[in-house]
Amino acid sequence: MTRTSNTCSVCQKELGTSFCTGCGVYFCTKDFKSHRKMLFSEMDAVIEDRNELQEKIHKAVQHADPYNPLFEQIDQWQRTMIEKICRVSEHCREQVSQLLNSKRVKLTNDFKRFSQDLIHLKQTENYVEPDITRLKYLMHQFNHELKQLLKPVSIELHTEPSDRIIWSQLLYVEEKSTYAGINQRQQQEREDDRAGAMSPRKQPPDCYSSPIRSLIYISTEDLAF
Repeated sequence: MTRTSNTCSVCQKELGTSFCTGCGVYFCTKDFKSHRKMLFSEMDAVIEDRNELQEKIHKAVQHADPYNPLFEQIDQWQRTMIEKICRVSEHCREQVSQLLNSKRVKLTNDFKRFSQDLIHLKQTENYVEPDITRLKYLMHQFNHELKQLLKPVSIELHTEPSDRIIWSQLLYVEEKSTYAGINQRQQQEREDDRAGAMSPRKQPPDCYSSPIRSLIYISTEDLAF
C-alpha cells in the first residue's frame, strides 16, 4: 500500500517534514527555516515599531502643555466668582450700615432743627401757648425715638447655605468625541433594523466633519448677581 505524504507548500517538491500551526501547512526543512526567519524579521519589525511608539508616547507625556487655555478659563471663572461674592458682601455691609445709622441720622437732624427752632423762639419771645404745647410734644417724641434707638436693631441676614449649592454643577468639564456620535449612530441603526422601522430615520448630528475636541462648560448663571 502506497502512503500519501505531505509535500512542502513552498517548493511543492520536497517532503513536508515540518508543520506550522500558524499557517496550517507543511514545509520542507529548508523552506521551514526560511519561513521561521521571515517570522523573526517580522517580529523584529514589530519590536522596532513598538520602541519608536514608546519614544513618541514618552515625548508626548513629558511635553504636555501645562498652559492649556482651559486652565486660564478655570482661573478666570474663579476670579469672577470671587469678585461677585465680594461685591455682594460689600453691598450687604452697606445695607446693614444704612439700617443701623438711618434712625440715628434722622434723630440727630430732627433734634438739631428742633433746637434751632427753640432758640429762635426764646430769643424773639414770639411764642404762645400752642407753641409750648408743640415743643413739649416734640420733646416727648424725641424721648420715645431715643428709647427705640437704644434697643437692639432687629436685622436678619439671609444667606444661601453652602450645602444647598450644587458645587459640582457650577464648574465641570466634559469631553466631546466624534466616536460617541458614531457609536450613537450605529446603535440607532441596529435598533431600527431590529424593529423593522419603515419610517425615515432621524439623522443624528453630523460628527464626522468635526475633530475630536475637549470642551469646558462653566456655569455662572445660577450665581449671577
